[in-house]
Amino acid sequence: MIEPPVLVQRDGAIARLTLNRPERRNALDPELAGALVEAIEAASSDTAMRVVVLTGAGSAFCAGAQLDALLAASERGDVAGAAASFAVVERVYRALLAARPPIIAMVNGPALAGGAGIVGACDFAIASPTASLGYPEVHLGLTPGMVLTILVRQVGFRAALDLALTGRRVSADEAARIGLINEVVADERLAARVDELANQLAGLSPAALAATKRWAWTLAEMGQLLDQGRDLSTLHAMTDEARAGMRAFFERSAHRSSGRE
Repeated sequence: MIEPPVLVQRDGAIARLTLNRPERRNALDPELAGALVEAIEAASSDTAMRVVVLTGAGSAFCAGAQLDALLAASERGDVAGAAASFAVVERVYRALLAARPPIIAMVNGPALAGGAGIVGACDFAIASPTASLGYPEVHLGLTPGMVLTILVRQVGFRAALDLALTGRRVSADEAARIGLINEVVADERLAARVDELANQLAGLSPAALAATKRWAWTLAEMGQLLDQGRDLSTLHAMTDEARAGMRAFFERSAHRSSGRE
């Protein structure tokens, strides 16, 4: 039996969504992204659902977008194809930002590149000590256009530049300190703490929560800039440096999967 790309569990007023590609560290491809958008929109349109919890199966939250289609488009000079690769992730961000219920990211492991962007587009983020966040696009010759749109607003200009220009990965503790996540909870307490917050939110006025969330994200101007960030990312994906960086990424991945050091 083929496992669905996103597991959906309804627990009273709480919709629990699990990215279900652990063997790929839950990296986003069109199938997984499409299933996630569908699940978010379904929970948003169901008035019985008051909170959404989003997490990843296995040891990672989300390793970002799969790069194979982007590299192929860049190598053949297909700008529209490259833009389509970024649009896959953009649709996820827009679904998260537009969702009616509050969304809690339960960050159970690394959240990188587009995966860190997903955490940023959620309304709350509770992480385990084993979680880490990073924006490594610069190491591949790419530009984190869309995630930077969200990042600057959340952590401030200096911290956002630090993360985007160095591509370094930050621990859960540092992520909490600079505002990428709300709090860090021990592994054995993570699910219970998320449930505590989810049940607290589920007991509040859905209309008031939806209006407050919508106004907060409107003030942050997220939706107005995502398309410009996507275009910037697409432009830089078409460079020789980006193609070389993505090829090197795939070579390293193949090397690790073969069991060689």
